[in-house]
Amino acid sequence: MAAFLLCAATGTSFSSLFPSRLSFSQEAIVALGLSAIACLNAWLGYKLASKRPVAKHTIESYSRLDLRGWNPLLLAPAAGIGEEILFRGALQTLLGVWLSSALFVLAHTKAYRFNGLSRRVLLQAAGLFAVSLVLAAIAHFAGLVPAIIVHTVIDITGLYTVRHVIAQGLMPNNSSKPTPLRGAA
Repeated sequence: MAAFLLCAATGTSFSSLFPSRLSFSQEAIVALGLSAIACLNAWLGYKLASKRPVAKHTIESYSRLDLRGWNPLLLAPAAGIGEEILFRGALQTLLGVWLSSALFVLAHTKAYRFNGLSRRVLLQAAGLFAVSLVLAAIAHFAGLVPAIIVHTVIDITGLYTVRHVIAQGLMPNNSSKPTPLRGAA
């Protein structure tokens, strides 16, 4: 909705948010290749950092979501599509990569529980900022559709990782009934 409002306010058409130098089939190949790299990166990142407080906190943050059944496959595209259209399609064209990436981090403060300035918050914010820069580069060089697909795959991988960690009982103090997270990005 915000992207539509930004388009209306700036006199830009919604379809202009999706320019690409690539054909649809090239976009699909790029998206699938980068998504595979993102999955591998997420898996390796979790394996290497699973015992660290930052990883545990991230998993605890997302364990508040209801990740049963098909929910990860329903939640991830909503975030991937909405956030990429807003941050890369609309805001990046108006404000630039750096400011839109900073806003991307701010939009995730509730989901990641950034409730003060600490080493954990700085590490998570820096990680989100880096992911935002990568998604910005994908949107710039390959198009918005590959950025949407990669973002969605990153979220699906992350949500299924959280679900796996909870199901395996690998997190202390996890509950079997998730608490719905309201207003998270």
